[in-house]
Amino acid sequence: MENGFRSFHPYVQICYYLFIGSLLMYFNHPIFLTTALILLIFVNLSHDSGKALKKWIVILILMSLIIILLNPFLVSRGTTILFYFRGKQVTLEAIIYGITMALFIVNILMMFVSFNVILNGNRFLYIFSKFLPRTAFLIMMSIRFVPLFKRRLDEISDVHHIRGMSMAVGSIKNRMKNGMLRLQIVLTWSLEEAVHTADSMKARGYGLGKKTSYIPYYMKKQDWAWLVTLCLLFALCIAGGTLGYGKLIIYPKLGTLHFFLIDWIVFGCMMILFSFPLWVEGRERLRWKF
Repeated sequence: MENGFRSFHPYVQICYYLFIGSLLMYFNHPIFLTTALILLIFVNLSHDSGKALKKWIVILILMSLIIILLNPFLVSRGTTILFYFRGKQVTLEAIIYGITMALFIVNILMMFVSFNVILNGNRFLYIFSKFLPRTAFLIMMSIRFVPLFKRRLDEISDVHHIRGMSMAVGSIKNRMKNGMLRLQIVLTWSLEEAVHTADSMKARGYGLGKKTSYIPYYMKKQDWAWLVTLCLLFALCIAGGTLGYGKLIIYPKLGTLHFFLIDWIVFGCMMILFSFPLWVEGRERLRWKF
């Protein structure tokens, strides 16, 4: 029995990720993006205590540092010159833009980490199979084969290690031979299973009739209520952004970081939308305790 954010209908979940992804690309204010980053960290922690996020922490930190440090020295746009490095000007605008880009990329990747945890294969197929049945199925099969290839390659490597066929020691010729043998085995194994899967699907009549879902999902009252709420919050954010609020002018001259009243309203709507899973998980825990 699923509870919390996982208990909602897949349409509500996909709308949430579409909305926050759109807003991350729509707003570029550092305060907006920094707050969104903090909320997405807590959202990932609420899913699985951060197990999926821990695998990406080092990569995200290194990538952010590289973008922030390199951008000011590669891009000389801007009017606020801080200093010169080897005859090239380093501007405040380039530094702010690097920070903004790093926040944007990290937020997007963290969103997809959460997406991968919540929207599993059945939910993904349920959402897209009615509109793009073959495309959705191919995407799911492709995503499935990446960890499957790695798992099989590890099994083959363990067997070869027991038999003394290592890729770490020996001459280059023998190591290349052992590596090609492993690749040949894993490809043959995967192709053989693909043929079995195709025969099984054909025997079960796949594609002959109307597509049905193995697990039925039904829109409940709370699903409709939250879906309408998310749509209203998203519409308010887009309306505010259309008027220029929630955005920072970086080039050619850095604009003001000051927040006006409508900026705060848009900021509040965006943060409520981003924290939707936290509201749901918090409500579930309060019900469980009290």
